[in-house]
Amino acid sequence: MSGELTRAEWLARRRQGIGGSDVAAILGVSKWKTPRDIWLSKIDSSVEFEDRQTLQQLIGTALESHVLRLYAEKTGRSVRRSHQLHVDPDHPMLIANLDARAAGRLVEIKTARNDDDWGSPGSDDVPHDYWLQVQHYLQVTRVPVCDVAVLFLNQSEPDVAVYEIPRSEQYAEVVAELVDWWDRHVVGGAEPAPVTGQDCSRRWPRSNGAEAIATHEALIAIEELRGLKAAMKAMEDRKEQLETIIKSTMGEAEKLHQSGTVLATWKSSETSRLDAKLVRERYPDAARECTVTSSVRRFLLKGEK
Repeated sequence: MSGELTRAEWLARRRQGIGGSDVAAILGVSKWKTPRDIWLSKIDSSVEFEDRQTLQQLIGTALESHVLRLYAEKTGRSVRRSHQLHVDPDHPMLIANLDARAAGRLVEIKTARNDDDWGSPGSDDVPHDYWLQVQHYLQVTRVPVCDVAVLFLNQSEPDVAVYEIPRSEQYAEVVAELVDWWDRHVVGGAEPAPVTGQDCSRRWPRSNGAEAIATHEALIAIEELRGLKAAMKAMEDRKEQLETIIKSTMGEAEKLHQSGTVLATWKSSETSRLDAKLVRERYPDAARECTVTSSVRRFLLKGEK
């Protein structure tokens, strides 16, 4: 697909295929999205898809040109931006929106708070979701290698670390899984199973008063959950006991130390909050006008004390 796309056009086109940033979520290894989130973004046009960016994404977008300039200076390579949406020649549901290209390679731009999840520059040791994203782009474009240029925001001096990721033949297995996922869930309409509590709440936002019969799997989960909650309660109780011992030692002191090393602090702080009860008493009309009713489902494990 040739020609530059506006952001609105790009977002609309993203609904017609699996992009690089979808892969980790579809495979169930994303910290931010689930397979059901991606499925909804493809089949429901009312679902916003990456149109409302996070602060981290906004910062990354604002710094893209700066990161590319630093990459070009470090590598000596001529770089050109690329906003075209590419389509895999063999699997048209696989698409790629690239950041930039250099001679014989792709260039992916990233910003990160620090290098905690990154290996040594020059290696291919990048966070797994980024590795999947880059492999997806290499698959779609058939380009053999991609440089990931990342700016770590905790640096005192602006510089980019460059990671070189070659195309992996192992990604063919992922391609087969993505194609199967698209055929079953987007083309076939089968809803992905919930994998988080939030998935469940979005799938079944309201109860209908009916009763469900417990399955064997649910019975096992209930027993394990009861055990976990009991263990967590015991740990919370012990935590409270230990904090009480330490606070009792400190009294009015702000710091607890030994041999000049600060072991704990217990500082005073001021907080302000709106007294909703007082507002309702003094300004009942305004309180009613500003009151919003929402529906939530509260999960309770029966037999708990």
